[in-house]
Order: sequence, then C-alpha cells, then structure tokens
Amino acid sequence: MTPNERARKWFIWFAILLVTVGAVVLQQIRPDTEPAESAAMTDAAETSDADQSVADAASTEPPLEPVSLQAELTAKMTVALQVLLPTMPPDQLIGQAEALEQGGFADRMGHAILVGRVQGWERGVDSAMAAPLPEESVEQARALRGKVVEAMELRSALAAGGDAAGDGARSQSEDLAPQLGFFAKALGPDAAAEAMPTLLALLVAGGWYLLAFLGGLVSLVVLGVLLALRKMTPAFTPAPTAHAALVLGETFALWISLFLLLQVAAGAVVAAIGDAVTTPVQLGFSLCAMFGSLVALAYPRLRGVSWSALRELLGLHVGRGVVRETIAGLHCYVTAVPLLVAGLIVFAILSAIAQAVSGAAEEPSHPVVDLLGNAGALEIVMLFALASVAAPIVEEIAFRGLLYGHLRGVVEPRIRLLSVLVAALMSSVVFAIIHPQGVLFVPALGGLAVGFCLFRELRGSLIAPMVAHGVSNAVTLSIGLTMMS
Repeated sequence: MTPNERARKWFIWFAILLVTVGAVVLQQIRPDTEPAESAAMTDAAETSDADQSVADAASTEPPLEPVSLQAELTAKMTVALQVLLPTMPPDQLIGQAEALEQGGFADRMGHAILVGRVQGWERGVDSAMAAPLPEESVEQARALRGKVVEAMELRSALAAGGDAAGDGARSQSEDLAPQLGFFAKALGPDAAAEAMPTLLALLVAGGWYLLAFLGGLVSLVVLGVLLALRKMTPAFTPAPTAHAALVLGETFALWISLFLLLQVAAGAVVAAIGDAVTTPVQLGFSLCAMFGSLVALAYPRLRGVSWSALRELLGLHVGRGVVRETIAGLHCYVTAVPLLVAGLIVFAILSAIAQAVSGAAEEPSHPVVDLLGNAGALEIVMLFALASVAAPIVEEIAFRGLLYGHLRGVVEPRIRLLSVLVAALMSSVVFAIIHPQGVLFVPALGGLAVGFCLFRELRGSLIAPMVAHGVSNAVTLSIGLTMMS
C-alpha cells in the first residue's frame, strides 16, 4: 500500500466509526409516539365535579406510558405456568416477573396484579400501594393505581363470595385494558385462555432453536474438519488491488451515511405529516429509504470500477447456481444459530454485570416490536417484506459485500485465516451496533453475522447469506407475532 492508500484506509475507518457512533446516538433519541397515543386513549371519560381539578392537573402532565409488550409477554408466561404447574411455589412463580418492578409505572402495576393473582389479591393491593409514583405523571399514576387497587379489591370480594374465576370483574378489566393490556385480562376469567397460545408458541420456538443449534454444532465441526483437511476450498476472492478494496470501503462509508440520512428524513416526513400517516405508510417510507440507500453503489463506477467488476467483488452472482446457493443459505442459517446462542450467553453475562453495577439492565428492543401486538394483515405483509426481503438484500450487500470485501482486501489478505477473522469480527460488530436492540445485544447479533460471513467466505456469492438473513428474520418475526398478538 502506498502512503496515499494508507491514508485513505484510515480515513475510511474513521468515517465508519464516526457514523456508527452517530447511529447509536440516533437510537437513543428516536421518538416513540406510540406510548403517547396509547396513553391518550386512557384519559378518563367520566369525571365528577369534585375530581375535575385532578383531571385538569393530569392533563398538563406528560402521558403515562402503557405497559411494554415485553412486560405483557412476561405476564402471559406467568399465567400460563400457573395453570400448567399448579403446584409450583407462588414465590418462585412470581419471581420470574421481578424485572417488571424495574420498568415503568404501568409495568409496576402489572406486577402488582400478577402478585395478586399468584399470591393473593390482598398482597397485590399492598404491592400496588408500595410502588412509588413517577414525578412527571403523578396524577395519572395515582388514578391508574386507584383503578388497579379497586379492581383487585373487587376480585378479593368476588372470591370470598364464591366467584373465584372473577366473572364479575369483566367491566373493570375492560376499563384498564388500554393502559395495562394483558395485565387487565389477568384481573378477569379469560387470562389463561389467552396466555396458553403464547406458551405453546414459545415451546415450539424453543424446539426449533434446539434442533437448529444441534444441527449447527455438527455443521461447524464438519466444516472445520473439511477446511483443515483441505477437502473444501473457500470460494471468496479478495479485491485484486488495494484501490479496489479501498473503493469498497469508501462505498460502504457512503452507504451507511446515506442510509442513516434517509431513515432520519423518512422519520421527519412522518412526524411532519402527523396522525394522517398510517403504519403501512410508515413501513413504506422505511422500504424506500432502505432500497434508496443502494444509490451509493454508483460511486465505484466514478472511481473506475466497472459494474461487472463490482458485482464480482460484492458477490452479486449466482455462484454455483441459484438452487444450490439457496440450499446453502438454509445451511448457513443453521450454522449461524450456535454462534447466535454463544452471543446470547455473552449478552446474559453483560446484562448481569450491568444489573449489578447500575441496578438495571436495558432489555433489548426493536421498534418493530411495538407494531406486533395490533398488526393487521397489510402491516404483517409489509413487516415481512421489510424484515425478510429488503433488509437481507440491502444489509448483505452493505456488510458482507462492501464492508467484508473491503476488510478482506486491506487486512493481510495473503494470510487468509487472520484476514477472515478480522474482517468477520469487525464487520459483524458494526452490523450489530447499528441495529436498535442496544449495545449489550451486540454479541448476539454479531454472532449471527459471523455465521453469515463464514458462508460469504465459503460460497463467494451473497445468495447464501441473504437467504440465511431472510430466514432468521422471518422466524424471529413469526415467533414475535404469535406471542404478541
């Protein structure tokens, strides 16, 4: 590499680092309008003259956030386990929901309801009364707690009168549903019927991942043996010149900058239009922004790299045939699952450390999760189009095509093992960081991405990583829809 080329390389890496940090910052400040909209639905429709001053005070406060979908999932699991394992000690059963006490006020009220359902309604009332009121929404929180306490006292009275199932508490459950979601159901007789499908979905998902994990372990061992014995030769070829490798890096830096700008612009347009923008329209903006970012692929042509050469450098070819590469994509997905599990173990360790140090660890979340609970048919179709078609195509071109290709070309390409390890790890970390699940979740997403890099190296073509990426997102989205709906 010439001094000029070295300077270009360091500038590329600095630009990528800068934009990646910017992506993390944007994730922290992204607006979340859904809780406000949901909370607005819970404003009291009936207030007496005596309560009007309280209502006026509440109207000047920021909206109280409703329960999170993750909290509702925890509640469904707790109720389902209570039905399936009636001999399970109540303390142990409610112990799995302790994290709710670290959430928002609505989550804390949901935890109190679970305490009442599992350990007795009187204890549930005590738990609700012990929850501190949030300073920013005191009156709304006090009103919500009053309704929760009233509903649990009614359940206690109904149980004493012979209505252990709580049929007489249906109206209170319906009144609390907009703010408390499934927790409101837990006050009535229908909670178990709604919770059991969630448990079934979780068991099916667990079985799926167990089989994939075992198959992936076998695959990793076999691939390692074949590579060690030179019975398998990787098909990836690094960029033939330093200039070509640097152009790939420059194109990636341009792509990630354009991608973030388009996402911000799409969000600004949605915010400017306001309530007239429906969820399908928002998803449509995201699709346009994602595919629009591929305009960056015009840059290599300006730098003297032809389209045919770029296609080879990116792996945008059929490899050994579309069918064989598609099957290899399924193989790639299975092989990546053990690496995902390893990343999840690291995530659990980091979360435990964060919990011990700061007293709370942020749960991984994605904006898509907010759409799962009430998604209609059109929203579901667009979610799958975005997660299982658009994201795999665009992100694989960017990360396993541009960034991985750049790193393989500039990091000791003659020493394949070292070059592959550095390229796979660095590209996977950047891939994981720009996703909105949080920094602690980087090892999990990064492990999955390393599996995609492995098959990019083995196959040469991007088809296998694209298929694996699409299958992974489709499975995750299907499980989420089943459990959250």
